[in-house]
Amino acid sequence: MEFQSGKRIETGPKTAGSFGHLFAGFHVENLFLIIAFLIMCVVFSLLSPAFLTVENILNVLRQCSVVLFLASGQTMALLSGGIDLSQGSIVSLVSVISADLMMRGYGFGIGVLGGIATGLLCGLFTGLWVGRARLNPFIATLGMNYIAAGIALLYTGGDSIFGLPPNCLSIMGWIGEGYFAGIPIPVIFAVISLGIVYLFLNYTRLGRYIFAVGGSEEASNVSGISIPRTRFWVYTISAGLSSIGGIILTSRCISGQPILGGGTLLLESIGSVVIGGTSLFGGEGGILRTVLGVMIMSFGINGLNLLATSTYMQDVIVGAIIIISVWIGIMRRKQV
Repeated sequence: MEFQSGKRIETGPKTAGSFGHLFAGFHVENLFLIIAFLIMCVVFSLLSPAFLTVENILNVLRQCSVVLFLASGQTMALLSGGIDLSQGSIVSLVSVISADLMMRGYGFGIGVLGGIATGLLCGLFTGLWVGRARLNPFIATLGMNYIAAGIALLYTGGDSIFGLPPNCLSIMGWIGEGYFAGIPIPVIFAVISLGIVYLFLNYTRLGRYIFAVGGSEEASNVSGISIPRTRFWVYTISAGLSSIGGIILTSRCISGQPILGGGTLLLESIGSVVIGGTSLFGGEGGILRTVLGVMIMSFGINGLNLLATSTYMQDVIVGAIIIISVWIGIMRRKQV
């Protein structure tokens, strides 16, 4: 925490208690979410014997691994006081570019690098508009959402890309459906990514700046923090994480899909971060909260599916949880 010109500025996540350094960004107020998650698991396990089976748990973790990548980037965007609405379309664009490069015989490595590079270019473009041009993040990322989605459809003519070479198919199949030491490969990648993001947000200068910019732009400016540069990197990193998620999702489909990131993927990303308690107003939250939010949403939806709950009712329940989570966050801010 720094004090300059009579203003207080948070240059890192808030901590609480003697274990605050370990669980930086994870407030005691969110303890009820852990309790709610445990209660939810107990209830679903009593109603459905299949809920707490190893097979089901690993299946849910595999499915939510892509959301964890997107939610990590979304966490940074919200912490900086913005939002990233382009993630789903970037997933789609990365999918078709990487699959097409593989199909043309460039190999798995070039295909993956080409897809991720394309996603990063989208993030660079958005970061320049948000950071340098000072365009509202909602507008900039919404525009990129349409641009990336349109390019993906134009690139393929609206068709899926099949026919990947056998060598690429084997590697993609291993990434999407394989195991290492009994753990799904996508889960391992997600855990590694979460660890890196956690260290980045809590132990690097740029990570602390993200909290500071979201907490107070005026105080950040006075402290000499470059707001344009910070926000530029936020959206570039978010796009990079979305790109990796797109590669993993493409590996599960074994094809390039121009609408792969459509539907509820973006909503699950935002919803998970909000449920985890990261503030929509910026400056408060963290990656550990996001992990909890993803787990609550993913295992909650899985439990409802096992109970044969209609998708319409699932949407109602998830929507209600998101609204309540945001309301709790607003009430907490008013008490500070």
